[in-house]
Amino acid sequence: MNEKDDQKDQISDKDKEVVILVNTRPTPYDEKEISFRQVVDLAFPGAQFIPQIVYTVNYSKGIDKKPKGSLVDNESVHVKNKMVFDVDRTDNS
Repeated sequence: MNEKDDQKDQISDKDKEVVILVNTRPTPYDEKEISFRQVVDLAFPGAQFIPQIVYTVNYSKGIDKKPKGSLVDNESVHVKNKMVFDVDRTDNS
């Protein structure tokens, strides 16, 4: 992918459908940002946020300023077409 293609993926155009990959599943998404809890809920619908369950969110293929990283509760990240999110759930009970 070249720089021109990367810029096209970052353009927020209401006519352009943005698809993110959450645990390898293509998922249409229509907001400019996505929060930690939104990503977790896409990966694990009805997710419970209790002390016994820990979620880990990592992303890649993000915007140029920060193409990869991780999210924690109360954080969000700008969404880009074909962005990849990997979400793990650990039960500490």
